[in-house]
Amino acid sequence: MKWTTIASVAAVALIGCAQWANAADKPYRIGFMVWDTAQPFYSNMMKAARDTAKAEGVSLDIQGGKADLTTEISLVQQFIAQQVDLILLTASDPKGIVPAVRLANAANIPVIAVNTRVDTSGGAEIVTYVGADDYAFGQIQGKLLAQAIGGKGKVAYIMGTLGMSPQLNRKAGLEDTLKSYPDIKLVETQVANWDSAQALAVTQDFLSKYPEGALDVILDQGPEAVNGANFAVQHDRTDVKFIMGDYPANVRNAILKGTVYGTVNQDPSPQGANAVKDAILWLDGHKDAVPQPNHYLDLPIVTKENADKFPAAWGD
Repeated sequence: MKWTTIASVAAVALIGCAQWANAADKPYRIGFMVWDTAQPFYSNMMKAARDTAKAEGVSLDIQGGKADLTTEISLVQQFIAQQVDLILLTASDPKGIVPAVRLANAANIPVIAVNTRVDTSGGAEIVTYVGADDYAFGQIQGKLLAQAIGGKGKVAYIMGTLGMSPQLNRKAGLEDTLKSYPDIKLVETQVANWDSAQALAVTQDFLSKYPEGALDVILDQGPEAVNGANFAVQHDRTDVKFIMGDYPANVRNAILKGTVYGTVNQDPSPQGANAVKDAILWLDGHKDAVPQPNHYLDLPIVTKENADKFPAAWGD
């Protein structure tokens, strides 16, 4: 069994070497697994990735994981079997995807994490991570929160899907920032799974539990609670400010109307474009040109004062 295993690993290595040897003679083939292509946020990220690949003359195959880890792993295995030149990965679970990444590593197929992270403590190796520094994202939200309420008040917090790297790191960044603001209290936290309907239901629950004067801000890790902000205004709960994460068109409109105080703008398009560009640089042998271990993108704050300077990151 031991010799069989060694032979198998050697065979995989030979396949990988042959793949790299032929890379210069053919258009690169890049597989891109996105954990849930139905998420509105990813529409512009995928479009930018496709447009960049087309402009650069490389083949890009985007596959959706249907928000199911088993499917995500299967798609990575499929890319490995197809001997793609590189895999781009937007995974739902930074730890759960590790076995699939290690399989790619064993096949000498480089992996770039895009928008969501891969946990590298378990032996998985990635070229780089392209996207937002979600810890910094949480810090920026914390500073925006303090600005909105003068450093004092009660806050209800809406989070995305538990265990995803944006949820974990944005929460950590927020909590660390709020240590400098002891008069800001997180009175309750609920999960909405990056889903607008769930975020609306959570918002309605908060407004029901906390009467006027008992809550100052509802803070959402993502943009989904914008419908809750509109609901609050319609039901005369203008005592509660709303702060979002991300900057789709409906959040921009709500900021301009004054329904939402502000947000942190994470634009998905540069993530898709830069992921493909970094992949090509790596495959071309220009490894020093790829930012490592992270390729972080800008996270500007948007409020009513400057929203006219920032077009929506996605949506109509």
